[in-house]
Amino acid sequence: MQENIMPEKKNIHILILSIYRELAEAFMEPLAREHKNELTIGDYQIVFDIVAGDPSQDPAFEEYIAKTNAIAMVARFLDVLSLDKIATLYRHLPNEINMPIAVFLLRDQGEADFKISCPSCGQKLWLRDSDIGKRGRCPNCKKPFMILSQSDHLKSHLMLPENVPIIKLVRNDSIEMFKLAIAQLLDSLSFGIKPSKLTEATEEALKNATVRVQVQE
Repeated sequence: MQENIMPEKKNIHILILSIYRELAEAFMEPLAREHKNELTIGDYQIVFDIVAGDPSQDPAFEEYIAKTNAIAMVARFLDVLSLDKIATLYRHLPNEINMPIAVFLLRDQGEADFKISCPSCGQKLWLRDSDIGKRGRCPNCKKPFMILSQSDHLKSHLMLPENVPIIKLVRNDSIEMFKLAIAQLLDSLSFGIKPSKLTEATEEALKNATVRVQVQE
């Protein structure tokens, strides 16, 4: 009697970069709740490695880069200190890097504001999403500035190219939404993975996730 041999899943390595390890682990929380450290999407097994802090202090950083197929940078607050550390992470990537990169902005459920620093004096400020596009005034130095979205603020500081998406992800969200976010990161992989296979694998699960209704004006 011939045994049914399951086809071997193809491994994809994703390197998670974060200024704090706790932030990277918060990003991975949907997997932790499932008691897993790997993710299956379609025919692919997604394996994660984490580098937190200054990559120059991690002797294994170049080894991680060598085996990585995609990079996920995870950010939370965008004050001056955090932005400088995020920029250090980003600048340690090779100049000629031929793999998908995405920045994930991690936010709490229902969070409607975010933290930056005043562009003039560096005072830490809380900004509301509803104020994006308006002019604000720093209560410390009294200087006005245009209120940008988190994504635009980060793009401006890091000078991110257009092909590096910024993806918002709710902290402790469902595994289905986590899969969808990872599928977005892997969408442009060129070594035999069809983007449709990655997204199709999450579509049915996504229908079961609760998402916010789109209100038409």
